[in-house]
Amino acid sequence: MNRTIKIFMVSLFLLTFLITLTSFHSTAATPERILSITPAGTEILYELGLGERVVGVTKYCNWPPEARTKPNLGDMMHVNLEAVIGTKPDIVVVSNMNLQMGERIESLGYRTVTVNQDNFEEICNSMLRVGRECGIEETAKRRIAELRKLVREKTVSSGKTPSSVLVVVERAEDLRKICVAGRAAFYDDLLVRAGAVNAYDRDVAYAYISREGLLRIDPDAIIELIGEHGMHAQTDYITSQWEAISDLRAARSGRISVIKGDFTLRAGPRYPQILEAFINAIRDGRGVQ
Repeated sequence: MNRTIKIFMVSLFLLTFLITLTSFHSTAATPERILSITPAGTEILYELGLGERVVGVTKYCNWPPEARTKPNLGDMMHVNLEAVIGTKPDIVVVSNMNLQMGERIESLGYRTVTVNQDNFEEICNSMLRVGRECGIEETAKRRIAELRKLVREKTVSSGKTPSSVLVVVERAEDLRKICVAGRAAFYDDLLVRAGAVNAYDRDVAYAYISREGLLRIDPDAIIELIGEHGMHAQTDYITSQWEAISDLRAARSGRISVIKGDFTLRAGPRYPQILEAFINAIRDGRGVQ
């Protein structure tokens, strides 16, 4: 009986050792097959020259154009898990915006790396993290240094009375329901670097406000972001809807700007491009990027 127990214990120890060893090699190995379930993560991978290793993306991963040729695993919040298994990824890039999906993928035994989209510093940290996990840390450091230089050169010093700017990411056509960016969204960081302040000063990422709430905030300027789905909308029509609210300061002063393109919705390596668009919108008062 004692001999049987000893044999069992030794076997259990060896099995545990082999599992640990296998896990170590899996974690330490440079990933050759990378799955991305976040648009920002996909952009980071291509920015770091890892595009050829990408084996799958979501339907929202449309930049760079080459990403559209990769297998589509569905919505970033509802990725097809069977498709995940089918791609046989060595690592999966997830976002702080879809951590629950990332946890489900981890439960299947896959290694993940998370990109954070809260502000420019977190974007840089995420690029470094992805670079380190994928075995190209030095490349990531060089690219981050270049991005930091670009952002530093574009950053505007705020004056004594910086403009209060409301960033609108979605709304009803009649402006009865408006989704705006709060201080926890990466747009707050952008506004500061553009020399302005966020008119919606709540510590949330996004919130819905009413038309009455809009009038209470009464910002100096409004920047409305239009993604790819709304590119067909006529800018003059969009701005005229805001300008019809005669009690709104931004409408009276003509400081309604519309920026079109999905690039404004992605907190990733195109941050300098978004910053420049914000600076131009705030400086020029109105227009389209």
